[in-house]
Amino acid sequence: MDTLDKSEQPVDSNNDDTPTMPDENQNDFLSSSSQSTNTPISEKSYKVLARKYRPQNFDDLMGQDVMVQTLKNAFKIDRIAHAYMLTGVRGIGKTTTARLLARALNYKTDLIDKPNIEMSETGYHCLEIMESRHIDVIEMDAASRTGIADIREIIDSINYSPSSARFKIYIIDEIHMLSKAAFNGLLKTLEEPPSHVKFIFATTEVQKVPLTILSRCQRFDLRRFDNDLVRSLLLKVCSKENVKIDDSVIGLISRASGGSARDSLSLLDQAIALSENDEALSEDLIRKMLGLSDQGRIIDLFEYISSGDVEAALGEIRDQVDIGVDPSNLIEALGDLVHEMTRHKVTQENEDNLSLGPENIVRLKSIIEDESVKSLSRYWQMILKAANEIKNFSKPLSALEMAVIRMCYISDLPTPDEIIKKIESKDISPTEKKTLKSKSKSSVSMISGSSEKKEPDESLIEEVLTKRSPEDFHEIIQLARIHKDVRMQYELENNVSLVSFAKEKIEINILKGSESIASDLSKKLFEWTEKKWIVLVSSSQGEKTINQEREESDLLIRSNIEKHPIYKATVEEFKNTSIKLIEEIPKLSIVENENSKEE
Repeated sequence: MDTLDKSEQPVDSNNDDTPTMPDENQNDFLSSSSQSTNTPISEKSYKVLARKYRPQNFDDLMGQDVMVQTLKNAFKIDRIAHAYMLTGVRGIGKTTTARLLARALNYKTDLIDKPNIEMSETGYHCLEIMESRHIDVIEMDAASRTGIADIREIIDSINYSPSSARFKIYIIDEIHMLSKAAFNGLLKTLEEPPSHVKFIFATTEVQKVPLTILSRCQRFDLRRFDNDLVRSLLLKVCSKENVKIDDSVIGLISRASGGSARDSLSLLDQAIALSENDEALSEDLIRKMLGLSDQGRIIDLFEYISSGDVEAALGEIRDQVDIGVDPSNLIEALGDLVHEMTRHKVTQENEDNLSLGPENIVRLKSIIEDESVKSLSRYWQMILKAANEIKNFSKPLSALEMAVIRMCYISDLPTPDEIIKKIESKDISPTEKKTLKSKSKSSVSMISGSSEKKEPDESLIEEVLTKRSPEDFHEIIQLARIHKDVRMQYELENNVSLVSFAKEKIEINILKGSESIASDLSKKLFEWTEKKWIVLVSSSQGEKTINQEREESDLLIRSNIEKHPIYKATVEEFKNTSIKLIEEIPKLSIVENENSKEE
């Protein structure tokens, strides 16, 4: 727009015979404002660290070695793609990489006039591109311009050649925000753009981008910064800014940044302002700024929880929240501590990943000796659930207190293994022990018999299919089950009483339902066995139904279990104990373990 205004000024002065008289007051106002404000603002303006130390070339990009090497090779052998997709979490350099790529594509100096990744000196277009004000490098925010009309503007403009640069480049940030119509409108242009057009897309949620778009782009996944990279970046910036910083502070900021370079520099900027840049940044100061808890106090809280001291644990939480610690940060710190303890427990390593310090490491090791991996895993599961509750509940402190109360009470509860050992170690008389061993085999057989009726053995099914001629009523039911005739299987198990069974002749008593069951069964048996069966309906009292037999078997097993010494001891230990389900699990069966020991 500035160029257009300058070009129109002489035309207007030549063609206008009666020029408008200038307004002296307005001229004085504009000139005075420009003279009085421009210089002081440029002198006093402060650029935040995240912008001040933004990479100016590909050598400055940290942690993206694979992408940089790929681009260098592509530019060297002239295999430059027409569209690029840059993905990754926030603050790792997607927009910066897009501008560097646009700068490399349009790189031009007195000696170099071709796309070049190694930009040792500033080219003709470099400054304007990096400041996002080049006329041929158009940046568009898809979060605010999501419609098909915005894409039509791009489609209409791509046919025009670039004004001054080599390529006309379109940088679309947060492209996943485009509407479905906008994506569809971009497809054809993205697949076959003019030779002078390049597209560079950036997104934090690549899974929302249609595959038809991704398949037309060369994709680069920018790697999240690990703690070592963030530490290196912060040390470099602090060195240039003449800021004294402790290793513990760097560790806190790097963990709080979540792998984002921009977030780490923003936190460092805030920390420098908090300390007034006149002394070394202290860990306590940074913890207050981030709303984090002291590691020593987190260990105190865990000790209160593990010992079941509810009152002390709740008091510790209140004290920490009163000094500004966020409940979500507090439960997260507690989870980090449990993870650290579990890792030390199973690996026996001495590395300090939480900046605990020598004194806290000694305390941590003493606590680990009294905790098992099972109990730590149980705490971990409860912390994961509590973190979700704190996040979603309107009163985070209340959710945190309830979670800590649960953890305090569950710390006294024994594990299932400990319960079994405690029951087995109780004083049981020798006669009871003998009874347990003598009845164990019959108990197992009764449970197994019930299980076989509910879930038939595979060998039995295969035998029925092979013979194609059932020899008893149970095999007929298995035939119905094998052929997935659920209705017939249900009728035979619940509503039919067997009176007599002979080869290819059955006499049944229908307790419920229609007498058509007999004719239906005769037809089904002919289909399944290819033999003619006679099915008669009788009024005589037959055997019990299959379902009645199962119920009686379960009652018998239930009564035997209730008489068992182990069950009696369990009822004494847990007053509300009741039998909900009877199922044989050989590997976990106490009865079978006794048998195996006896053998």
